[in-house]
Amino acid sequence: MLNLWIRPTSALRVAAAAVLTAGVAASMQACATPAPEAGSSAASPATSAPATDSGATGAAPSPSPTGSGSKGGSQAGSADPILRGERQVVLRPVGSFESILAVDAKGRLNLTDGETDKSLFVLLPAGGNRYQIRTAKALGGSEPDCMGLRDNGSAPTTVVAAACDSSRAGQLFAIEKTQEENQGRPTYTIGGEGKVYLRVVDGQGLTAQRVGEGDAGEGLNFDFVDNGVAPAGPGE
Repeated sequence: MLNLWIRPTSALRVAAAAVLTAGVAASMQACATPAPEAGSSAASPATSAPATDSGATGAAPSPSPTGSGSKGGSQAGSADPILRGERQVVLRPVGSFESILAVDAKGRLNLTDGETDKSLFVLLPAGGNRYQIRTAKALGGSEPDCMGLRDNGSAPTTVVAAACDSSRAGQLFAIEKTQEENQGRPTYTIGGEGKVYLRVVDGQGLTAQRVGEGDAGEGLNFDFVDNGVAPAGPGE
């Protein structure tokens, strides 16, 4: 009879050889398997990009625009409370002797030598550098009026009081700061529709005129004299 007993050390060598052979075979099989291409459904879920909430395109969501607010536009953040519509002011032509602007008996914005209750105004921001020029008080009606351009045909354009309507281009004025000061206060030009500017002209009072290149600027500059907190307007 054959003796089938094997020494323990020989049995261990045989088992180790079998394990080694199986490992080599598995490694060869793994090397022979092609790697999945990018975007293939065979790719491992662990390597996929996380889903987003921006829709089917997968693009990053765009930041929502920051609203600047309907009142004041870019001027809402101005450091000057006059340009935020928070103060009532006197409009004074630079270089005019003791004269200020006021609404006269005919409803026209014109020069006067004395202060009246019709010489106080509030500059209401209307977006960008545009403003409505509103009377601080009602001028006989139930509500304050706003200044607007009046086309007088061949005669110079004038500025008159009318019911406030921010949709009317003739009531929107561009107020632009100049490089000059008057008695320590900044000065401004006031431009209206049609590229006309408010201007004080000898013998004509306040008109609205086109300004050409090379114009000396006489009568074009105004400063705003603060006269306290602006009264509340309609709906405020």
